[in-house]
Amino acid sequence: MIALVAAVPIETELLRRYLAPCEVLSCGRRDLFRGNLYGTSVALMHSGVGKANAAAAVGTLIETLKPSLVISIGVAGAFPGSDLRIGDLALAAEEIYGDEGVLAPEGYLDMQALGFALVQRGGRRLFNSFPVDSSTLETFRPALERHAAGIGCRLAVGPFVTVSTGSGTDAGAREMARRTGALCENMEGAALAQICALYGTPFAEIRGISNLTGDRDLSAWDVRKGAEAAQSAIRHLFQSWGEEKNPA
Repeated sequence: MIALVAAVPIETELLRRYLAPCEVLSCGRRDLFRGNLYGTSVALMHSGVGKANAAAAVGTLIETLKPSLVISIGVAGAFPGSDLRIGDLALAAEEIYGDEGVLAPEGYLDMQALGFALVQRGGRRLFNSFPVDSSTLETFRPALERHAAGIGCRLAVGPFVTVSTGSGTDAGAREMARRTGALCENMEGAALAQICALYGTPFAEIRGISNLTGDRDLSAWDVRKGAEAAQSAIRHLFQSWGEEKNPA
């Protein structure tokens, strides 16, 4: 069973149509949608916005269902220099906490500089950065490249950054992009990746670009277009898996 986690319902509207009819259960005081997507068993949950909601939701989900893979889906804001535009796709190679640490006179100090690992498991210490499962990334990338080429959008693969305070100024966006090297930012992914790392559950993340980071101008955003791009990519993945299981 594969678990899909999004922050809010607009990020899963299309997927829930394809899951229907499905069971709607309760898991950790959140609705859990259980069904099949092109022959693959799926559990879908809305965590709520932010790191705390994401961590609580995925921890409960893993404890309850023990999924073979957790996929974070939703929208993201693209950083300057990423060459991403609204409606494009981004696939995470790693998730980075952008603001877990200390702002000191000498600059930003992350958790490694402070000496506090966020996850310690099997002799491995993880601080601000959580790599995506490599075998999952190798599987997803070619399928999503074909999908993006087929619909005429761009797919970028690289680091994502998760923040509590979004980059709503040009200076803030430039600084976060410089410091992290990330393609885009969101508010949940690193928390999901952290809890998956704690449990040893493979993690992946696909996001559609809904806006460009920088001076905040909501009139230039298109959350629905970004959400639909991510959901279309997920559908393509599951459909291709279904075809592999049942070749003509």
